[in-house]
Amino acid sequence: MDPVALQFLPYPHVFRGERRDGIHIPWPDRCGSCNRQCESAASSGVGLCSYGLNYARIDDDLLVAGVVARDYPTHLAAHKRMIKKLGKKTIVLTDLRAVIDAASAADARFASEVDDAKRAIIEEYKTSAGYLDDIVQALRPDVQRSLAQVHDYRQLITQIVQNVNVIVETSEPGTEFEVALSSAAPELRAIYWAARLLESKLEAALYLMYPEKIDDPKSKKNFRLHGLVTKYSRIYGSTFQSKDLKVVTAGGSWGSLHANPDAVGVIPHAFLDNAAKYAPPGTTITLWFAEDEEHITFEVESFGPPIRPHEFTQVFDLFFRGEAAQAQSVEGTGFGLALASHIACVIGAQLSVNQGGRKGPDGTVITSFTAVFPKGPLSA
Repeated sequence: MDPVALQFLPYPHVFRGERRDGIHIPWPDRCGSCNRQCESAASSGVGLCSYGLNYARIDDDLLVAGVVARDYPTHLAAHKRMIKKLGKKTIVLTDLRAVIDAASAADARFASEVDDAKRAIIEEYKTSAGYLDDIVQALRPDVQRSLAQVHDYRQLITQIVQNVNVIVETSEPGTEFEVALSSAAPELRAIYWAARLLESKLEAALYLMYPEKIDDPKSKKNFRLHGLVTKYSRIYGSTFQSKDLKVVTAGGSWGSLHANPDAVGVIPHAFLDNAAKYAPPGTTITLWFAEDEEHITFEVESFGPPIRPHEFTQVFDLFFRGEAAQAQSVEGTGFGLALASHIACVIGAQLSVNQGGRKGPDGTVITSFTAVFPKGPLSA
């Protein structure tokens, strides 16, 4: 409730437990020694206490009380006595309801203004460099407790990948590894790509623990984004195939980025992971590339669950998952896109999400996740 609006309330009222006189009518003497029946009322309508006085609750904070509406429909004798006692200080229900409506409207306006102010502060904070750094600091103790397990998993995955390499290379000596792998048993290929996928997810998670590595000068080099995306597209190849998802590439880029490629890779990784999870089986995922003098743009377009209008500003928030996404039987943490957003902020890239009008199976909508990267200094 707006405290300023309360200064002009004409009737007695209780605001957050404090009794205040109205500017036209003060509290009746009888209310000074009562058991405050009105304050325990939860109803939003006009009520009547046992002393014959009317009241009306506006919200949890505000109650109008201590007035007598002479046309209130009741046979209570105490009400009639109060009408006679207060005389010209009585009111009519129309006036009381007008005050209730005005107070409710002021309350709604104030709540809306407060919400708008909160949203503005939150959005400003979210765009600041310290937003995810603060979250990292808050999560660091939990991550540290799990870090030993992460290292164990990475070592185990490395052993799996190495063993597959030995099996494949031994079966076809002298043949390029990926060529030999393509002709290996389906089970062996599935084990290899599943291990590589889990490896990439764990590597990405480490940037939450060590955010300083994102922009580490020692890790920066010039590289082509197209090749990096191809790497992650291959890693997800088995997942795409299991859902009969067709992946096509459109556009092109030839310039270089100058950054930590492993950190940058988290962004296409997150986009591809999102498409792999939510694209309906049998549909197409399109990887778009574009380039101008200063930027390289990468976009993943696929069908996905509809994003509610109020959710668009939260898509890249840590642990956020949209209502429609949660309704699907797909596991997710809301972690990947948030980390991608943080990395983009550090390296000066811009991420966005859009949905078009084209509908897909199961109520899905065509969805595009876009990343715009600044070119590296040697890209020319």
